[in-house]
Amino acid sequence: MRSRHLSSRGRLAWLLHRMVASYWGLPVLGALAAMPLLLAMLHLDRSGLAAWLLANDLNPVETADTAKDLVAVAIGIGTAFTTLYFSITLLVLTVASSNLGVRLIDRWLEKRLVRAALTVLVFALVFALGAMAAVDGEAELADVPLATVGAVLLQQIGVVALLTIALHDLGRTVFVDRSIAYLGRDAARDEVIVAAGAPHAGECRQIVRARDDGYVEGNDLVALRRLVGDSNSHVRVLAAPGRYVLAGDPLIALEHPVADERRMLDAVPVGPHRGDVEGVGFRVRLLVEIAARALSPAVNDLYTGRAAADRLAAAMLSHAAAWVDADKAPVWREDARFELPGQDFRAVFAGPLTAFRQSACQYPSIAIRMIGLYARVADKLVERGQSDECIAFLRDCACELAEHAGNVADHGGDREAITAAFARGFPKADRV
Repeated sequence: MRSRHLSSRGRLAWLLHRMVASYWGLPVLGALAAMPLLLAMLHLDRSGLAAWLLANDLNPVETADTAKDLVAVAIGIGTAFTTLYFSITLLVLTVASSNLGVRLIDRWLEKRLVRAALTVLVFALVFALGAMAAVDGEAELADVPLATVGAVLLQQIGVVALLTIALHDLGRTVFVDRSIAYLGRDAARDEVIVAAGAPHAGECRQIVRARDDGYVEGNDLVALRRLVGDSNSHVRVLAAPGRYVLAGDPLIALEHPVADERRMLDAVPVGPHRGDVEGVGFRVRLLVEIAARALSPAVNDLYTGRAAADRLAAAMLSHAAAWVDADKAPVWREDARFELPGQDFRAVFAGPLTAFRQSACQYPSIAIRMIGLYARVADKLVERGQSDECIAFLRDCACELAEHAGNVADHGGDREAITAAFARGFPKADRV
């Protein structure tokens, strides 16, 4: 099992992620790489590649003037395509975020296809601009860098093909069900790193505090273990991924002091805003945000609310292994010296499920749906031999939703249906 994942990275990995996986990072690298590759291609042309193409009748153009025109057309196409893709990307994200929530933008901008399309477009445009300067329209054909001109032509073919796929993908981006499906899939696939362990009874002699306010990007447990070494020192990571901390708030408590506090801080990076890098906590809350927007009176999208509820249930089932009973402490599966308060099942799901209840209670059909999902998840966990406390937690969530929805419902039939749904799902419950 991997011990380092999106929500347990250090600052170096986080910076690398921002450079390579960001909306602008990879396209910038593509633009910077275009000129060195162009110079390499021109060197090959001058070293005999152009002459070889001409001798074997493989020249992509018949005259130098045609080569100049071809590169000029490629620049025009590249400029138009790049502008078009940027414009459509911004338009799609603006429309989608207004309906689905601005935090989905962070996930969309990190899509590989979006970044790849922008990188290819920018690379091809810069490459063609450089080729334009290297082609003399009045020169003899033998003096034209034919391989470079051929590379420009091949790049345009690739750009057209990739742009077709990328525009189709962007068009489907506004289809909220796809976003919910991918978000739910990622939430369910997040690695479970928490296990139940004995709470530490000793004293913590060193507290590492945040230097700035912001949101905890992750916990690099591998780096922390390396800093602590092989001693039996207990480490309590007090700031779970996604938690908002103020300057001076405690991040890490250590039983035995560590000299290099700066590197300890690097293992718990703090950023200015929340993002997908935080892992399951962010994704579960984002599912709830989508549901809350869909169930608001202004939108009134019941189907989206149902889809978000379904994905929440799948995420709960996948992360049930992170449940920790009240008399235990959440610890790192790979090293029980590391206590991880705020990263167990209850801590991750309790708040978002409460927020979901506050929105779903207004819609009896959604409340009934979620009560049924609570029951189905509970039944599966009973089959797995899950802790009784975990089953009781799900039952209490369903009960609170049933009570809240029943109190809000105006129609007697709705109240009866909600009560009946809870009775079917949890027949042994002594409430509702």
